[in-house]
Amino acid sequence: MDQQAYRTFESILGAENVSQDPGLLDAYTYQWLGEMIGDHTRFGPFRPICVVLPSSTEEVQAIIKTCNRFNLKFKAHSTGWGLYCNPGGDGVVMLDLRRMNRLIEINERDMYAVVEPYVIWAQIQVEAMRRGLNCVTIGAGSCTSALANCTSLMGTANTNVSMGYNERNILGVEWVLPDGEILRLGSLGSGAGWITGDGPGPSLRGIMRGTFGALGGLGVFTKCAIRLYQWGGPSEMPSENIISIEERLLKYPERAALVAPYFENRVDFEEALARIGEAEIAYSIGLLERGLLTLGLGLDNLQSAEMRENLAPSLPKYMFPVLMVANSKSELDYQVKVLDRIIEETRGKRFELLEQEQFRDIITLFLIKGGSVPAKAVFSPTGAFNPILCGYFGTRKTLVKAMDDAEEIKRKYVESGLLADDMAEGGWSPLIIDHGHMEYFEHETLFDPAVPQSTMALMMLTMETNQSLADKKLMIPFASQVKVARAQGMAVHDSIVEHHNCDYRVLQKGFKAAFDPNNAADSCNYIESR
Repeated sequence: MDQQAYRTFESILGAENVSQDPGLLDAYTYQWLGEMIGDHTRFGPFRPICVVLPSSTEEVQAIIKTCNRFNLKFKAHSTGWGLYCNPGGDGVVMLDLRRMNRLIEINERDMYAVVEPYVIWAQIQVEAMRRGLNCVTIGAGSCTSALANCTSLMGTANTNVSMGYNERNILGVEWVLPDGEILRLGSLGSGAGWITGDGPGPSLRGIMRGTFGALGGLGVFTKCAIRLYQWGGPSEMPSENIISIEERLLKYPERAALVAPYFENRVDFEEALARIGEAEIAYSIGLLERGLLTLGLGLDNLQSAEMRENLAPSLPKYMFPVLMVANSKSELDYQVKVLDRIIEETRGKRFELLEQEQFRDIITLFLIKGGSVPAKAVFSPTGAFNPILCGYFGTRKTLVKAMDDAEEIKRKYVESGLLADDMAEGGWSPLIIDHGHMEYFEHETLFDPAVPQSTMALMMLTMETNQSLADKKLMIPFASQVKVARAQGMAVHDSIVEHHNCDYRVLQKGFKAAFDPNNAADSCNYIESR
């Protein structure tokens, strides 16, 4: 690395906030799913050239301008979740945004929160609930960066059904472009506060985020406002015994109800989902298929295995819990009556076992906060997982096709013994978004990162599933394809464009060239302008 560039970084941030220590640099290559692109370890193939820790927008701007001056690439991350955060090549300066950790404002009247990159969903949610508000905490976990999700990378949530997808919950944004210019979107750019991310003139939110995000390929986001929604539940939800199935709420919310409908087939399952969305009665919906659910409920792996053998066969296959939260008892009664009518008309029944306290409390927490069940299920058995179909957004009927496809293909890999046995029923999903205008599903798959053959089986499963979707003219799930593209040394959009009906990269490359004329932002998870 050019030592003049390094000294410039030190002059901007102070020597204590810049490092080239080899051990520290290696730590920034160690990521979940690193074994899919490296040498069968979680250490990715590329070290950053140095790591810097800015504490303000102005320092981020100065770092980026220095990178442009010395022909260095840069990549920023906050909480850092997965190989998306790894450098895509040599010579990359890593911006670790952990010092930018302020929850700046909760605006109760206009219902939004203003945050910096290192504020996590749990921080926002606890402050919002105290004010009768709530946020969309995504499935990646309440410990992940809210700003990163809203500005840079997809993430779905059980509450998407009532509070929408976070692509549309982003309001005003402060954005340091790849050339170092500071851009403030929407009302913020006109000095009118954070209330909207659009206007005057054409909106840039589609370029900035879109459905999936640029994953760092279009600069660094330093502040943003996130829309909050009304919350009819209590200001706090204390619990005890925070160990999977033993967890209990000290008091169940008075104006909440959990119902678990089940069906004989996926067609009726999806019809009920659509009707529930149209009725706008659900606060949260979350699928945990039988294999994943039983793996997550056990206190340890032995008990989880026993539950899979003994409990799973008694659970309905086509089932999803629905949480309703109301502002009054009469409203809650209405919601439950409507749901019961929908279940009856779509040939379903209620599975009352999951509505009992033993399961109700932990599933309610899962539906509101993310909860421990899916995390326990995907990490404890083998130490690693990767979802196939991650990023699969569909419409009615296409969801059923994708779910059937994934299960059929995955089963043969599970039966080979190279992937963990979840009965090929490892689906997690909010199922419907925006009251049913869009549907979503992903299939968690457990592999052993210490066994190269298991990692390879996961890669082959991902590729086979994505190809099968393409053959059926269904969409290629973006986040699943990122791993495949990175392993092949390609930018992700270059690896999926052949399956689309037009070469959208023409516009995308044009945006990249216009916003990043020196190609300074690491675009391994986005697209290269040349």
